[in-house]
Amino acid sequence: MPDPVAAGELSQEQLRKVEEFIEEEEGSFNRYKGWLAVFLAAVAVASSAFHLYAAKEIVRTDLLREIHVGIVLFLSYMMFPAAKRFRHRLMWWDVILALAAVASIAYMVIGGDDFLDRTTSPNTWDQVFGIALIALVIEATRRTSGWVMPVIIGAFIAYAFAGPWLPSPWTHRGYDVGRLVGHMYMTLEGIFGTAVDVSATLIILFTIYGAFLQYSGAGRFFLDFSFALLGGKPTSAGRAVVLASFLLGGPSGSGVATTVTIGSVAWPMLEKSGYRKDAAGGLLAAGGLGAILSPPVLGAAAFIIAEYLKISYRSSRWRRSRRCSTTSRSSSWWSWTRASTA
Repeated sequence: MPDPVAAGELSQEQLRKVEEFIEEEEGSFNRYKGWLAVFLAAVAVASSAFHLYAAKEIVRTDLLREIHVGIVLFLSYMMFPAAKRFRHRLMWWDVILALAAVASIAYMVIGGDDFLDRTTSPNTWDQVFGIALIALVIEATRRTSGWVMPVIIGAFIAYAFAGPWLPSPWTHRGYDVGRLVGHMYMTLEGIFGTAVDVSATLIILFTIYGAFLQYSGAGRFFLDFSFALLGGKPTSAGRAVVLASFLLGGPSGSGVATTVTIGSVAWPMLEKSGYRKDAAGGLLAAGGLGAILSPPVLGAAAFIIAEYLKISYRSSRWRRSRRCSTTSRSSSWWSWTRASTA
């Protein structure tokens, strides 16, 4: 039976460690079984179908962004626990927060044009649902990406209220709750601004495409395609890994997932080509993380990394050949000396 590691595959224990590393870097999520897993899978499939429909047909901009945020918040509270000790268990507060997110979005959708007309003077219910949605977005951000973004968001919200008491040049007239809710919740410039627009129209499509690539075994295909395209030279291995990382990491949007997916099949090839472990690991990490950047940055980084590794490989190969030739000449001289003496 062939060795799975030598064949470029991961054992079950290695897969478990890889999944733990991905969750540590990109957020831990719940793994349910039974009807709950089927229900959440159905919600995710329905969300994908809706976004694919919106990519083909015309959907109102405000409606698309609102539904997109509502679905993401619902799945975030259902899939990501409040703390690691609550993993793989659906807690009652998660259900309440998920339903509150849906209710905040439903209030906007049902309000229609009258809701949009109250942007400058929101009523009491507008402020209640607006504050609730802002808090829900902050908590969902903490669950999925840690404390960095919530702290930044909290600092800017505090700056909006504390403007009159700040020293120059940071002072401003300040904003009340109604003005903040009207901008953040009731317009397309706050929560539902450009970032959500890009997420609902472009990023979600690449995410769906990346999911198909990840679960269809496309990592091996992209790697084979890259090796076939770049030739069979030893230095082509590094360049092929960079190209494969671009092909898989660009659509998937996950640098860590790209690194472990490509790395499971690329490391045996890199090892046979003469790359050391540290050089191969750096190449895989740089390729996976650089794949989610813009194409010009990726192109420059890929070229620099490939050229550096090519020079490093040639240098190490020259040193090995130099040592071998020196050893060979020393052995020949020693043999000739012994023969002459005899």
